[in-house]
Amino acid sequence: MPEEPETESLAARREAEIMDTTPHEHHMLPVWFFIGVILFIYGVMLFVNGIRELSNPPGTVLQELHAPIWWGAIMAVVGVIFTYTNRPGTQG
Repeated sequence: MPEEPETESLAARREAEIMDTTPHEHHMLPVWFFIGVILFIYGVMLFVNGIRELSNPPGTVLQELHAPIWWGAIMAVVGVIFTYTNRPGTQG
């Protein structure tokens, strides 16, 4: 029984795809992108905790400086900068 021409061409295409040895581009995300995401998440968590501490301050030394608010904001901003500069689709 002869095969139909469409089936032969489909089988030939599959075989060509399997035997394809041309190099393909691989897109890897830089580790700094993920570090930026983590810094942003931790910064937001710390900032929210600092805002919450305004109503019920802990009895620590220099509590009037509100360190969690400052460090949370700094970490969130640095996280946004890292994430933006190392986002997928940009070339370094």
